[in-house]
Amino acid sequence: MSTLIADDHEAELRALMMMASHDLKSPLATVSAHVQMLHDEYADELGDGFRRDLAAMERALGRMSRLTQDLLDYARADHTLNRAPVALREIVGEVITDHIAEPDDALVSLTGTWPVVTGDAGLLRHVLDNLIGNAVKYTPAGVAPRIAIEARALPGGGIRVEIADHGIGIPAEDRPKVFDAFHRCANTGGRPGTGLGLAICRRIVERHGGTIGVEENAGGGSRFWFSLPAR
Repeated sequence: MSTLIADDHEAELRALMMMASHDLKSPLATVSAHVQMLHDEYADELGDGFRRDLAAMERALGRMSRLTQDLLDYARADHTLNRAPVALREIVGEVITDHIAEPDDALVSLTGTWPVVTGDAGLLRHVLDNLIGNAVKYTPAGVAPRIAIEARALPGGGIRVEIADHGIGIPAEDRPKVFDAFHRCANTGGRPGTGLGLAICRRIVERHGGTIGVEENAGGGSRFWFSLPAR
């Protein structure tokens, strides 16, 4: 009985998160639009102090917007899966283009065997977008991202996808907690984030019957991986 009560309580919390996040998006957009208007019309007239205050408001609004979207994504991760054949190789190509507009700005290798899987294309894209996006975001400033993305077939017909980077890496003591909600590593260096992205990835992968993890990359950085079962 206690397990059923806990499950019901978690479902209620997720429903509340979705409702609150959805309702916050509209007023946040309104405030952001007005701050942008103030910036465009008055920043030059009112001086450095005014510009500093506007910049602080914009940073705070950015953090609120990211948290609102992540809370909404976290709640959506438990929705009914819209299962269909998914070509992961195509999604990876699109995600790379989204995060690296100029191919010369990064070295990305894409190798292996990419079978079609069965799953929710939108949610699986979210996983790939987060993992590849992190590989770009956590590359040290002034260094071109180097990312190796590989897929290989597993015994029984499943698939394992690995995203290896040469970024700042994850301290060993943080690796067991990196997929926990709201956990952020000590070496993020002020990079924007809410600590929900990897928790969302884990929930999505587990709902597809798979597993997800992270290891130290032999060449420096991190190697994230996830596996999905056969179709």
